[in-house]
Amino acid sequence: MKAEIIAVGTEILLGQIVNTNAQYMAKELADLGVDVYFQGVVGDNMVRVKQALQIASERSDLVVCCGGLGPTEDDLTKDAIAEFTEAKLVIDEDAQNKILELFKGGNDSLIASNKRQANTIEGSHLLKNAVGLAVGFVHKYQDTYYAVLPGPPREMKVMFKRELKPLLDNILGTRKKLYSKYLKFGNIGESAVEDTLKELIAQQSNVSIAPYAGIGEITIRLTVKAHSLEDAEKDFEGTAKQIRHLLGDYLYSEENESLEQALSQHQINDFGVYEINTNAYLSNRILSTDAPYENLKVSTTRVEKKTINEALAANQFAEFIEQNNLKNAIGVFHCQISQASLTPSGRPQKRFFIALCVDGNVSLIERTFIGDMQAVQIRAAKTALFLFLKAFKEIS
Repeated sequence: MKAEIIAVGTEILLGQIVNTNAQYMAKELADLGVDVYFQGVVGDNMVRVKQALQIASERSDLVVCCGGLGPTEDDLTKDAIAEFTEAKLVIDEDAQNKILELFKGGNDSLIASNKRQANTIEGSHLLKNAVGLAVGFVHKYQDTYYAVLPGPPREMKVMFKRELKPLLDNILGTRKKLYSKYLKFGNIGESAVEDTLKELIAQQSNVSIAPYAGIGEITIRLTVKAHSLEDAEKDFEGTAKQIRHLLGDYLYSEENESLEQALSQHQINDFGVYEINTNAYLSNRILSTDAPYENLKVSTTRVEKKTINEALAANQFAEFIEQNNLKNAIGVFHCQISQASLTPSGRPQKRFFIALCVDGNVSLIERTFIGDMQAVQIRAAKTALFLFLKAFKEIS
């Protein structure tokens, strides 16, 4: 089944809210084995909503519309689908009674406007709203299913999970579902990853390979359709093995986690972080994971106006370790905060020293990172995390 998601709401087009609903629904549909090929946003305009429905109906088996189910005149998603599919809107009695009970004692115009939220298409499958007033529905017209859900994320998610997902699961019947596996890499750039894997990507068949670049780390997502997770894992293994062979030196996890999340999985005693001229990025990331790193005893940051050389970085890191009686530590030193050299193409590049203490063994490396101040600080911190994590794993 091919699906398309259409978000209805002028406020999205104006940038007043972020369309997080599409992200949620795309993931949930993928889990069902539904291919989402298109996503769109259309304002609260009857003509344009119907145009969007026409385009979607020509290329999709399932059109999921989200938003525009409220009580006001510009909430017209249901009206647009009814007109487009030449269907009749009717009132769901249970939903109407819920609205009448809530607005009991209110004025007639308020009650009348809110009763619009109880509209559904005659003969469609009702999607009940457990946390709000606007009901949704699924209506089939000319071999295309039209699903309608409310815009508020809390209402949409509950309706999708409790109402729409089981219905789609039943409609789809026995089929292959989409499964993904994630390989995470550090201390390597996106272009190097893609160049290394270009032949493997060109030859991909049932397992798709998709690299995604973040600042300071790379994700490779493997995706396959299979009847079960066990079958998917079998399909993944051959491709994952080839990627490990090519990029194993840079692989830090086979879970969808960041470097700081991967670090937090390890019990590291007597651990500290020392940063100079970095805005405490590394410390903040370590401490802000979903499971905060409880063993980080010391985190010191400083601003140093004079240029930091190798000897100064080494001495200050050694003093930090000695004063705090540490066996494990990471140090990140931005050498010159006020100036930056330029690459031949004119991009700023900044020097860092990264210091590591792993089980009492100290090392210091110099690295140059290209980009603006925020980007280079993230890259330096991620590189330091990767190098520490790799060294720590080797002795564990």
